[in-house]
Amino acid sequence: MPTTSPKIYSSIYPYIDAANFKNAHKGKVVLVTGAGRGIGQQIALHFALAGAATVVLLDLVVANLAETIKLCEGHGSQALPFACNVSKQEQVNAVFNEIFSKVGDIDILINVAGVCNAKPILLETYAAIWGDIEVNLGGVIQTTMKVLPRMKARGSGCIINIASRAGTVTVPYLASYGVSKAGVIKFTESVQKDLDTDGLGDKIQLYALHPGAVQTDLSRRSMDPEVASAYPKFVANRPKWLKNFNTSVDLAAAVCVALASGRVKNSMRGRYLDCEHDLEAFTTEDAEKEIMGGNLHTLEVRFLGGLPNDGGSSANLFTFEE
Repeated sequence: MPTTSPKIYSSIYPYIDAANFKNAHKGKVVLVTGAGRGIGQQIALHFALAGAATVVLLDLVVANLAETIKLCEGHGSQALPFACNVSKQEQVNAVFNEIFSKVGDIDILINVAGVCNAKPILLETYAAIWGDIEVNLGGVIQTTMKVLPRMKARGSGCIINIASRAGTVTVPYLASYGVSKAGVIKFTESVQKDLDTDGLGDKIQLYALHPGAVQTDLSRRSMDPEVASAYPKFVANRPKWLKNFNTSVDLAAAVCVALASGRVKNSMRGRYLDCEHDLEAFTTEDAEKEIMGGNLHTLEVRFLGGLPNDGGSSANLFTFEE
């Protein structure tokens, strides 16, 4: 039986309040993708509040970042904006080369950029589905692969990938979104496994974070006309569904600042976390034992009758030590 039951919050609570992290990231360089609005903008702001020296801001066009720049600079951080489509390898390569030449290494990477298109699979196209996956998952993979070698070289770093509960449950009409976010969760877990196996887990941590049910431009966007015509009941029920989106837009931002400080790295690195969970509950030894013992906060398949072969995930085959 579970012994730890975290409280649920829909807005910032005392443990993660900005006042507790005023200089937690003093002097650090933080990069946020999708920083032009909503969750990404709030994450950039909260790292500025936490003392970041430089906040590197990525969005599709620099003009989208004007307000975020003002917010970050208003709290003493240098704000460097870049236009970048994270699904395009050529753009990512060029932008990151420029970033490295201007600010050096990235201490903390927050992958927020994403798309969500609600559409039944029978109305989808392969190109549209793959395009969503290239942004939501491909963007995370590309940016991670850019910063990780430098993090390994200096022996420190943190990467937080914004995931979604849609990657852990099956939601109708969200195939591309669910698949891509499940991939983000598993990619986060897999990269952390590599780092842990190489003895770097205490130095570099990754997290997959569900930002809560937030009413942003992404969630409120107009319904595709083709979907609206073919599924009128879906359209009619959507406002009722959106009423459940009551998580404050800055909650995930405050959680990101706390995660990057390493407070739950022993229990939660490489794992999926819901930002509405009380983060303090994950800091106890009992919680750590429960999470590790039950392999909680990960994606896994449960088989009827159990399955003795775990695929080698717990074996020592990949610990390259004599």
